Amino acid sequence: MSEIQRVIVFGKKRIGKVRKRYVDVMRIYLGRPVKEVKPLFEARVDKEIAKLALQRFKASFEDKGGFLMMGGEDVDEKVRRLVVFSGARQTVNELLGRPLLEVVASMGEVEVLFWYSRFVDAYERGSYWDVYRVAKSFRTLYRI
Repeated sequence: MSEIQRVIVFGKKRIGKVRKRYVDVMRIYLGRPVKEVKPLFEARVDKEIAKLALQRFKASFEDKGGFLMMGGEDVDEKVRRLVVFSGARQTVNELLGRPLLEVVASMGEVEVLFWYSRFVDAYERGSYWDVYRVAKSFRTLYRI
C-alpha cells in the first residue's frame, strides 16, 4: 500500500480589473493536479512562506521545484493547518505572519478542523471575498 500524498502547486495568477497584476498563488490538491479539477484550496501565499509553515508544523514534504509533495501518516492534519494558516496569512501584513504561525501551530485538532471547514467552504463558494470574511473572523477571534 502506498503512502498518502498531497500536492501543493505554486504559480502566478492575474488579478484586478483595471490595474492588472500578477500575484503568487498556492494551490492544494488531494492528488495529482489535473487541469480541469479545481484545487481543494487556493491562497495568495508564496512558496517560501508555505515551506516555513510546513516546517513549523513538522510536516514531511519534498520540494520538486514548482510544487511540494507532502506525505506521512498525519498528512491530512498538516494540510488542514496549512489551509487555515494560508487562508488567514493572505490577509495580514508581513510583520504579523509569525504570530499567526504560532497561533495555528498551537491550536487543538477540533479548532483546526472547524476553521479548515470554514475556509474550504468559503473557497468552494467561489469568491476571494468569502475567504477574506472567514480570515477576518479568525484574526478578530485570535486578536492577530
